[in-house]
Amino acid sequence: MPYERVTISDGLPTAVGRILLAGQVMDGEPLMPRRLRTMDQFVVSVVTAGRGRYVDGDGRAQPIDPSTVTAVVPGVAHWYGTEPGHRWTEWFAVVEGPVFDLLVQTGRLAASGPRPLPRAARAEDLALLIRRPPPSSGAEAQVWAIAQWVARALTPDVAEDTALWHRAEALLVGDLRQPVSVPEVAAQLGLPYDAFRREFRRRFDRAPLTYRNERRLESAATLLALTNLTCREIARRLGFSDEFHLSHRFRSRYGVSPNAYRRSRAGG
Repeated sequence: MPYERVTISDGLPTAVGRILLAGQVMDGEPLMPRRLRTMDQFVVSVVTAGRGRYVDGDGRAQPIDPSTVTAVVPGVAHWYGTEPGHRWTEWFAVVEGPVFDLLVQTGRLAASGPRPLPRAARAEDLALLIRRPPPSSGAEAQVWAIAQWVARALTPDVAEDTALWHRAEALLVGDLRQPVSVPEVAAQLGLPYDAFRREFRRRFDRAPLTYRNERRLESAATLLALTNLTCREIARRLGFSDEFHLSHRFRSRYGVSPNAYRRSRAGG
């Protein structure tokens, strides 16, 4: 049966940090607001079954699959969860304190969002750490252990070739406000322009600029559904010349105007 179980609430403060909330969602819909939110604490989530997505403050969406760890730093606007009616299983923790601040200061947690869980960090290990609160004498050790697990989980375990194309994708869609030169992206990766275009199309099944434009429109759709930003504000955030340009491109992709799309998603 679906359920959400909180294993730790308002954990004891220690010199290195504190666990404010931790627990498990089992085959259920996470109890998340359907709007972007900003928190003052760190959030860590590991999904072991089911699928969902993570959305950043600009509306860019990233998939969350099984064996994905999602980490969010304080002050970052975000939303993550399943689509309405869909379920997943996750272990989650909301934490704060200097040991987690250190992950940001050392660059280990350079950006918020989901990423594949490397072999060095297992979901069941995090589950063991947050399954029950320790006695008061063990609270600090528990916080340290969770921080160490997070550090391992944020260390990528990808082949060099895969990392190159992750970087290519980041260069194309990392800042949707600014125009991108595909030849310059190829040059930054150390690849000839034609070779870059051919390999990108083979891997992503579309040309680089087509891929970028699809991400822009997906981000626009997400911002329409999850925020109260006007079409003019969304157009400015995503690099469209104005709201009319956005509306024209949006209608071509989704078959409806931005305002009609927003009305259709209201109450989701």
